[in-house]
Amino acid sequence: MNLPNIDIPEPWRVLATGITSIHGWPIFQALQQHLPDDRLVGIRPPKMDVPDGPNIVPLCITDVQALEKIRTAFNPTHVIHCAGVCDLDVCEERPDWAHAINVQGAAAMVRIFGDLPMLYVSTDLVFSGANPPTGGYTEDHATDPVSVVGRTFVLAEQQIQAASKHCIVRLALPLGDSINGQKGAVDWIEHRFKRHLPVTLFYDEVRSCVSCDAIASVTLAMLTQKLTGLYHFGGPKPWSLYDIGVYVFERGSYDQTLFRGMLRHEEKDGPPRIGDVSLNSSKLKQALNLCF
Repeated sequence: MNLPNIDIPEPWRVLATGITSIHGWPIFQALQQHLPDDRLVGIRPPKMDVPDGPNIVPLCITDVQALEKIRTAFNPTHVIHCAGVCDLDVCEERPDWAHAINVQGAAAMVRIFGDLPMLYVSTDLVFSGANPPTGGYTEDHATDPVSVVGRTFVLAEQQIQAASKHCIVRLALPLGDSINGQKGAVDWIEHRFKRHLPVTLFYDEVRSCVSCDAIASVTLAMLTQKLTGLYHFGGPKPWSLYDIGVYVFERGSYDQTLFRGMLRHEEKDGPPRIGDVSLNSSKLKQALNLCF
């Protein structure tokens, strides 16, 4: 992928939420390379103790009063909203909590920062993948989520659309290292292998995975080039969850008996699963003049 060059203008002051997420962390790290601490603020969940620093604020994204204090004290010019929860099992067990963080959190951000350019990072889980279109889902395809995660992200997108200068990017599954070694598909699989725990992954759950480095670079390019509207961003190659397991397995020395595959319908008592939600990124490619 020919990643774009990033140049953040001198007056900009950027607020980034969800900086401990699998996609938010590389975005925040990229922002740190381009902005001094006095022009960058990151929001992390209150129960996490990393990262830390003078420009890191621990708070719940639904805390309107705390967000108002950031607006007054920091006075951001631009917002990247990465905060949200996407753990399928936990969200199915706690749908009200998922709704609060994903939907009410988005509403709070729009309430306080809705007059600013706001880039919101959504997910391919807004689609079911039951009848995948040839070439992948485009921005014109109707959403049809099957999980609490997917449904709350659809509702969150609707909240973000109330921001006057909003941009929504639906990400495919991010692949990369997380802030604490426990977030994201690769970390989860590797963590289990290292602890000698079994891993069973689906042959028929498919996503157009994208690297965290590419997510960081492309997201900042979208912000600096002032894109608005809705965009899809996935990699060129569809990956099944089983394919990701093979990738992790082959780069380490793990017990082969720990790893096996299965079809979605074979799972008992699991959360609702997507099929093939590969994304068509043609619109974003054209907007940023990229090849990927």
